[in-house]
Amino acid sequence: MPLSESLAKLSDSMADLSKKAKEAETRTAQARAMNQQQLEARAAEARAAVERRRDEMKARGAKGQEEMEANWASLQVHVHEQFEKMRGKIEERRAEHDRHVAGRRADRAESYALEAVYFAEDAIAEAEAAVLEAANARALADTKAGSTAPA
Repeated sequence: MPLSESLAKLSDSMADLSKKAKEAETRTAQARAMNQQQLEARAAEARAAVERRRDEMKARGAKGQEEMEANWASLQVHVHEQFEKMRGKIEERRAEHDRHVAGRRADRAESYALEAVYFAEDAIAEAEAAVLEAANARALADTKAGSTAPA
């Protein structure tokens, strides 16, 4: 409710209160001229009015209590829903993070495997070259051993 509307309502309430106070003042002044029976009747009317007012206040209070309880329940539901949304977003982000971590781990594993394959290929090539060099050296050694052998 805008401030101007709120102030207007409060101003109206104050004017109504002032009017009621003036009426009470007038009735009190009139009581001086009343006899015992009239005063008792007026007092009974005043007590009845107070009781009606008290009942109205209780009813308004009960209604306010019901509204407050309903608003509280609504707020609790709303907060619960918001927490559930936040938990869902956290879970989504956690899953996304887990996917990224798993992807990076897979990339590293693939890279390592590829390096291991390159290493193995190099080792095979080195082994083949070493075997061929050893065979060549043996052939050379045998040739030299055969040419210098006594006849």
